Amino acid sequence: MNRLTAYMIGETRLSVTGASPQDCLNLLTQEGIPFWSVERRDELHYLVSVPMGREKQAVKLAMRCFCTAEVAAHRGLPVLLKKALRRPVLLIGIAVSIALCFLLQNRIWVIEVRGNERIPQDVILRSLAELGIKPGGKSNDFDQQRIKMQMLNAVPALSWLAANRTGGKITVLVTERDLPQEEPDKPRVGNLVASADGIITDYNVSEGMRLISRGETVTAGQILVSGLEDYGLCMRAVCAEGEIYADTWRQGSIVTPSDTLEKRYTGREWKVTSLLVGRKRIKICGNSGISVDSCDKMVNVKRLRLPGYEFPIALETVVWREYTLTKTQKDPVIVRRELESAWEAQTRAAMIAGVIGQTDYRFSRSNTVYVLRAESKCNEMIARLIPIYGQYEGEDNDGTYHQRRTD
Repeated sequence: MNRLTAYMIGETRLSVTGASPQDCLNLLTQEGIPFWSVERRDELHYLVSVPMGREKQAVKLAMRCFCTAEVAAHRGLPVLLKKALRRPVLLIGIAVSIALCFLLQNRIWVIEVRGNERIPQDVILRSLAELGIKPGGKSNDFDQQRIKMQMLNAVPALSWLAANRTGGKITVLVTERDLPQEEPDKPRVGNLVASADGIITDYNVSEGMRLISRGETVTAGQILVSGLEDYGLCMRAVCAEGEIYADTWRQGSIVTPSDTLEKRYTGREWKVTSLLVGRKRIKICGNSGISVDSCDKMVNVKRLRLPGYEFPIALETVVWREYTLTKTQKDPVIVRRELESAWEAQTRAAMIAGVIGQTDYRFSRSNTVYVLRAESKCNEMIARLIPIYGQYEGEDNDGTYHQRRTD
């Protein structure tokens, strides 16, 4: 008998012991009782399998041969079903799981968006929800062409969209529209002026008339490169272009409190566990009405995932830890190091291009604050473009108008 048939009908494993176990096997054959998987342990002990339900008959036949047959084990599908009948909740769970496998196919549970870079995913999901494509919605009337046309009208920044359905998962592939980048309008005529006082160290002028030289001291607002090129007999109006570097000096101060508030935890904690199904929250245990303001909130969310598939079901655990605020004095060494770093970052952000040279610091404490006074020597680009606009002076009788140049 093959193993599949033996498993389906069930088998009983018998241990046959006697002076001549072979006579017992011969008698089983004569009586028409099938047996298989004969295993010889020694000359007096045999193991043999018979169909379930015929073990009592086999035991009686063994006694006729002056042998004893004892049941060693029951195996097969009938044994498994008999054990399952003792656990009705398990059977109900299996039946419900099989039913849900068919019923849940008609619902949308996961929506995955791919291909978006500039458009936020929430914008696409919100537009799909307005069309009825959302977690928990029906998927029987899923029409790819209709969704595509309505989404392209709802989100003009999309140039193409495709929605594919696999069971309860919707995969939305999008392509964003290439929008032309708007460049700032460049003035037709303009000067390069100094943004700060300094000493010119280097320059590179590609357009306009240079009015400065290396080593010259300039002041803020002074014209460095003129957009009006004077050739004696005529003048040419251009937009000045170039890079001009100068040594500058930046001064300032940074202030920070000398005391800080530190958290010290009291050891009291509150824990709330909730089940998130889509946009609904179901509280499982814990008290969500925490009235203490001085608490740290830690949120841990565990989502239900399968390989390549994420369900809109999650278990959220929120823990509040109570603390008290204690005033402590800051370490002057650490404070000075932080203020010096802040000054360097502030100075670099104020420059378009350049480097920070030597910096002199003066650190002190005044009442309840630390004060850092700094003076840095920098080499930076100080040229800034200032447009030149014409001033309207009226019209002649022939309808033409005139402009007067103003710097």
